[in-house]
Amino acid sequence: MEKWTEYGIDFLANDIQAQAGIPDWLTLDAVADAPRFHTAMPGYQPTPLLKLDNLAKAGNIAGVYVKNEAPRFGLNAFKVLGSSYAICQTICQKLGLNLNETGFAGLKRQNLQNMVFATATDGNHGRGVAWVSRELGCPAHVYMPAGAEPERVEAIRAFGAEVEVTGLCYDDTAAYAKAQAEQNGWTLVQDTSFPGYEEIPQLIIQGYATMAAEIAGQLAPDEAPTHIFLQAGVGSMAGGMLAYLAQYYPAAKFIILEPQNVACCLLAAEQQNDAASIPGVQHTIMAGLNCGTPCPLIMPLLREKAAFFLGCPDYVAAHGMRLAAHPAKGDQAYTSGESGAVGLGISALLLSDRLAKSRAKLGIDANSRLLSLNTEGSMAPSVWRQIVEHNACPLPEGVC
Repeated sequence: MEKWTEYGIDFLANDIQAQAGIPDWLTLDAVADAPRFHTAMPGYQPTPLLKLDNLAKAGNIAGVYVKNEAPRFGLNAFKVLGSSYAICQTICQKLGLNLNETGFAGLKRQNLQNMVFATATDGNHGRGVAWVSRELGCPAHVYMPAGAEPERVEAIRAFGAEVEVTGLCYDDTAAYAKAQAEQNGWTLVQDTSFPGYEEIPQLIIQGYATMAAEIAGQLAPDEAPTHIFLQAGVGSMAGGMLAYLAQYYPAAKFIILEPQNVACCLLAAEQQNDAASIPGVQHTIMAGLNCGTPCPLIMPLLREKAAFFLGCPDYVAAHGMRLAAHPAKGDQAYTSGESGAVGLGISALLLSDRLAKSRAKLGIDANSRLLSLNTEGSMAPSVWRQIVEHNACPLPEGVC
């Protein structure tokens, strides 16, 4: 493996990509129920795929695409796709119902007050769990780690969930949520796995297939992406998206993006140790990616299939937030939160002189088409204003 740093960003080239197939539970047939379920939900609309043609032209490449998840069900983030599918499948299993026949609307007519859900979250996953629970009439308990933005906490409470900020790091908060669920007989809805707990994380990851299916339907055959940037906290979304999109775009290079000081998937790939972990409370503006241990259910797939792992300083995400709000003339503006913007930020930097060496190493040329995901809108408006309107967390001068 080759590792290098350019402009303060860590790059790991994963030169041992395996030719192993996609896991059985992530084939296109295996995940097909998730898009069927979501498209039948009240209020469903596919989220837009933006084509930033002028940014692409300025960077002398064929295309720059951003899947904008901010409008998803009015929740400002993609995470509800996983939590809704997992919760509804779990309820149907307990009640002996078929989700395809019952649907979300049918479950809302059931008396589900005795079904209680719990989760740990940095923000968006917990908001999805809280919203789904409220819609179905189920109590929800959400545990958040130290440093949780008050605006993210209140956004979850607004959906009626009981919220506790633990003062612990994410991994310890997830363990605490597990213990509380076991002690009280609640159902844990966590987007990472551990021994004996894989079924619900699998359902969550399958739920993300709806986002990937929309992308495949929104891009024409001659617009197939050559480079796909995927954010990773524990890696569940990245793995689910990689599995689906690799079946549509087998020639694409998948690039995993993490905060530099909590890049646990990069560490796991570098050490060839799927249990690699970064301990303690870490600080990054990318709150939704602030996770110290990869999901063991999905990390083998990332290690086998991803071409590159990047550890990004916070200024990469901040740069993406400002570019989303103030794009190249003629490109569509949109609102991106801290975790959502890192893909656009690194794309733009790779098209600039700041990352000329890395651009060549990633194989980005005039025929390249870059796809990234805006996984969230502004989840903490005060932070967004500081970064976008007051240039907090600026790009460093010169080359780091």
